[in-house]
Formats: sequence, structure tokens, C-alpha cells
Amino acid sequence: MGGFRARAKEWMMEYAYLVTLGAVIAVVAASALYTGELQERQQAALEGIQAAAGAPETVSSPVPEKATPMPTIAPLEVHYAPLSAQGSVVRPVGGAVVRGWDPALPVLWEALSCVQVHLGLDLAGEAGEGVKCAADGVVERVVLDDLWGVRVEIRQMDGRLAVYAGLESAAVAPGQNVTRAQQLGVLMTEIPCESELGTHLHMELSRDGVSQDPEGMLAPVLQKAVAGQKD
Repeated sequence: MGGFRARAKEWMMEYAYLVTLGAVIAVVAASALYTGELQERQQAALEGIQAAAGAPETVSSPVPEKATPMPTIAPLEVHYAPLSAQGSVVRPVGGAVVRGWDPALPVLWEALSCVQVHLGLDLAGEAGEGVKCAADGVVERVVLDDLWGVRVEIRQMDGRLAVYAGLESAAVAPGQNVTRAQQLGVLMTEIPCESELGTHLHMELSRDGVSQDPEGMLAPVLQKAVAGQKD
């Protein structure tokens, strides 16, 4: 009887060992299967990320705005000359007056097909003719204008702003001191907005934004009677 009990106890221990061993094997196998599945999922995700990274971008870019070219200015040799507080004026170009300043009476602008007042003085000239500075001052701006060609704006020593329009090119730069008779540039063949007047210089004069008659300043040196007469 005692021997039977001893053998039964051994069988039970062996059975328990086998059951435990089976459970351990099952856990190990399940872990291996789960780990393999997890690695496959990670690999698939990684491949998806790499594929997405290599794909071309589809975000649209805005169309670049067309750049506006800066005016082409002739090569400059800048001389900063001393300025005199007062002085006589010189004739900017050699021709006669072809259209005067009148802030009250509108005139026909044939090139623009409109009627409006004329706030400048038009002086006849020749294409390529040098335009002289009428009075001492400082260049404030040099601008390329579709209607007026190259414009040179000078702040004179008397405080007034003189504008020389209708130039093909400029020989001065902003910030430069200029003296009377110094060349500012050369005349273009015709001013686009005043082409009916032929080759000429359009000059404007103002103080504190109020237009003035340039002919009043140039009166001592202008000879209106004969076109092309020079001082």
C-alpha cells in the first residue's frame, strides 16, 4: 500500500512538471508569434514612411510676380561740387518754347487723346542733345517713366524742385550736388505723352508742391522769337 502511494505521488509530480513545461512552451511560442507579427507591422510602417518621403510634393507654389526693371542709367562720374546760395541761371537746351505753362487753360494732348492743363515748360531740342542744369542744387531722384522718359528731379538752392523730363539717359545720381550748366543727361527722340511736339525738354518747377512757371526763372536766358537760337 505504501509503495502504491509513493508511485502515485511520483506520477502526480511528473504530471505537474509536464503541465508546467507545456505552459512554458506555449507562452514562449505565443511570444515568438507576437514578436514576429509586431516586427512585420513595424517594417511595413517604415516602408510606408520611406515611400511617402520619396514621393514628390504636390503643394502648389504661387506664380512669381513680374519684376519691374530698374531704369538704365548711363555710367556716372560723380563730382560733389560746392554749391552757391544764389546765382544766375542757364538755358537747359537750345530751342525755343513750344508749349508754355498754364494751370488754368486746358490744352489738347494729342498723344494721350485728352484735354488737360499743362504744368510745365516745353523747350525744343535735338535728339541726343545734352540737357544742362539750370541752377545749382542736389539731385533728389532719377526715375524712368513710361510717359515721360527719364526724369531728373533737382532740389535747387532756393528750395524749389525742378524736374527735367524727356531724357534718354541720365549722367547724374541721387544725392549728387549739381551746378548750373552741368550736364544732366541727353534728350530722347520724343516724349511718349507729348510726341506731337517733337524732340523737346519738359521742365517743371514747384515750391512746397505748388506748381510754378519755369519760364519766369529762365526768362533772362530764353529767346522765344527764334527756334533753335542759343545764348
